[in-house]
This record gives sequence, structure tokens and C-alpha cells, in this order.
Amino acid sequence: MTATALFLFFLFLPWPVAAAAEKSYHWRGLRVRQSTVQDVKGVLGEPAQEYREQLLYEKLSFDPQHPDGKDVRLDTVVFNINAKGIVESIFLSPEWGTTDEQLRPILGEGKKMRYGKFLLSTLGEVKVGAGTRPNEKLHYIDLDATCEFYPQSSILMLYIRQDVVTGHYLIQFVVFY
Repeated sequence: MTATALFLFFLFLPWPVAAAAEKSYHWRGLRVRQSTVQDVKGVLGEPAQEYREQLLYEKLSFDPQHPDGKDVRLDTVVFNINAKGIVESIFLSPEWGTTDEQLRPILGEGKKMRYGKFLLSTLGEVKVGAGTRPNEKLHYIDLDATCEFYPQSSILMLYIRQDVVTGHYLIQFVVFY
């Protein structure tokens, strides 16, 4: 399938609450469906841009408290906020060239699959079309793109492509949902 998937569901549709495993990973201690705007600002400070439904941060490290995460740089971090001020999802957009190998020590091994299969298995359907507009950017994800799913932590790593030399996957987004 060569169509692109509608990425809108990550931003605006509520996700079913999955039981978290004991060793689940929460980015910087912030939890989707639990943390508030005030919690986010308490951990990260004031955002570069703030909207009614989003907080946008720029140029952060993945995890300064983790020895393997402090050197992984993020271009942008978008927190999607519901009407009650609760975090619905977190999008991490790493610097170009960041690979799965760099996040493996933090996240471990997930389950690799096609993005379209992930959508089908989690939503029961696949919608095709335009993406969403965090900070006025449109994001399109190919349904055949490889992704890695961490069900115990409700994390999805979306890959751009696999590097032909190293075999590692280049990361487009890390999504906490």
C-alpha cells in the first residue's frame, strides 16, 4: 500500500487505557492521561510555544537522567493537551540521523511491524489522508513504514527508513500515547 496514513488520531482521539507493566517507561516522569500542563511546565519549564491544545518545546535531550539518553538530541517535543489540561500524547522528534540503536538501551526491544498493521491492531481500522498540524507542519506516515511498538509503555517509534550500511533504523518520531 503506497497511501499515507491519517496521523490525526494520535492528536485528537483518546487511546484506550492500557495496563502499564511494572517496568514501563515514562518520558521524564510525565505520564499520558495523568500529567497536567502544570506538571509538564514543572519538569521542562516554559514551552517555546503554547497553544490551547499543545505545548511545543525545542532542542531538548531525550533523557538527561539516563546515561544513554542525555546525548540523544530532540528537535521538537509536542505535548497534546485535552480540554481538562491533561496530556493526551507526547511526540518526540529527534535530530536527523538518530537511530533505534541510540534509544535501545533506554527502551529495550519492542515489536517491529508495519505502521498500517499497528493502526489496524490498535484502532481496528486504517484511515488514509492528510496528517495533523503541530506547529503548522503536516506529518505523513507511509502505511508500509516500519515501526516498533512497546505495549507495556504505550510507546511507538516510527522509522523513516533502514540504513543500508549499519542496518539501524532512522527514527522519525517517538510517540507516547
